[in-house]
Amino acid sequence: MGASLSPMTATVDVIVIGGGTAGSVVAGRLAERGDRSVLLLEAGPDYGAFTSGQWPADLLDASSLPLSHDWGYDGPAADGRRLALDRARVIGGCSTHNGCSQSRGWAGDYDRWGLAGWSADELAPLFDIATERMRIRRYDDAEVQPFQRAFVDACVASGIPASADLDDLHGVVGVDVSPVNIVDGNRWNAAFAYLDPVREGGHLTIRDGVHVQRVVIEAGRVLGVEVVANGTVEFIACGEVVVCAGTYGTPELLMRSGVGSREDVRAVGVDLQVELAGVGGNLHDHPALTMEFEASYELVRELEAFRAQHGWLPEEQALAKVATSMCDGPYDVHLYPWVEPRDDAPFGWIVVMPVSLVTPRSRGRLELGAARVEPNHGYLSHPDDRVALADGLVMAADLCAALSPMLGERRNPRESDESLDDWMRRTHSHYWHPAGTAAMGAAEAGGVCDADGRVHGVSGLRVADASLFPQIPRSTPALPVVVVGERIARSIA
Repeated sequence: MGASLSPMTATVDVIVIGGGTAGSVVAGRLAERGDRSVLLLEAGPDYGAFTSGQWPADLLDASSLPLSHDWGYDGPAADGRRLALDRARVIGGCSTHNGCSQSRGWAGDYDRWGLAGWSADELAPLFDIATERMRIRRYDDAEVQPFQRAFVDACVASGIPASADLDDLHGVVGVDVSPVNIVDGNRWNAAFAYLDPVREGGHLTIRDGVHVQRVVIEAGRVLGVEVVANGTVEFIACGEVVVCAGTYGTPELLMRSGVGSREDVRAVGVDLQVELAGVGGNLHDHPALTMEFEASYELVRELEAFRAQHGWLPEEQALAKVATSMCDGPYDVHLYPWVEPRDDAPFGWIVVMPVSLVTPRSRGRLELGAARVEPNHGYLSHPDDRVALADGLVMAADLCAALSPMLGERRNPRESDESLDDWMRRTHSHYWHPAGTAAMGAAEAGGVCDADGRVHGVSGLRVADASLFPQIPRSTPALPVVVVGERIARSIA
């Protein structure tokens, strides 16, 4: 296998790189079949089954967003400041860190991809399966906290219909309390859903704390992977590799394995194996603007009373889908307010009203840094995105006016001489939904993978995560990424 390879320490049938949302699904489904050996490699920790008692409390607590297991990515905003780009470094991946709001998106987005096996009708049964495995449920009315209930009421009063269709691929404009992957107050992540049932079955091995250096490719065929574990370099041979390292990690690993543009592969100092210019390109995310307020004393009293009665206080629950002047479907903006404890707030809480564009036209790419790639999403670089966000901001401002008894002083207003465009560039954030950097599609059109996740030009190498999306769905992508895992696992013969 060449003098450059370290000694072979193991041989397995399939290696899954990354135990995140999609990786847990792929590894679990393949192990479930019982006809091959599956090795799941995860850079972060594996705390075992849900019943192990080893899981940190913040990763289980579904009332707020944990950041204790973050990869530490950051990248430029539209005005050049640095944005934290949180990605979870732990088994279960971002399903272990997310806000638990679950939606499917709009059927038309999947249909527009034009990819075999990815139409809305073909994906609908997989969404149903994923919903069951992830134990997604709806809140009872009594579980909806006061600010979230007031937001839903304000939306309905403004003309946004109450519409419980976030789990409907044909959903339209409306507001609802989101379906959630919460079980008895715990965030039910993809590792619990897909790995726990097969941990003791004899076909799955999970190794945590392992950093994959590269996929070893020779003459267009995968031979295995080279990893570092406990300071030791190992080569692990296999018949198939499925890369599930995420929108940032997957293209970086492909580049370091010799797959990508000639310039990028040369820059990381390896030999070119397959030239695919699309690797690391098409990077996009749902950009977001936020209106931030102090919470009023009256709201804080209501929140604390709710916590005392129920034993917990979910910070984020409701989501409104609305349409702007730039909309090319039923809706193109999400409004998803949350409350947040803050020591610098007069009464200990703030209220955040985000406006996120779920049909972004702006595109960026991964830029090669000294140590690893740097994500540059090109936020707000397309003028249509700024128009749509401005429209959404008007709707959000009207809702905030209706909610004024619960809101105190505005924390992030425009300066007196500041244009709206400049304010957007100065303050925008994101929805934590990066996608597209190893997109499905023809290689000559910038695609990296085919409709079954197979990397063009490399036998035995697939991708399964949000990097496959040619265009991110207009949804919170956690559930669609579970469906990616289901879809790619089924394509592996």
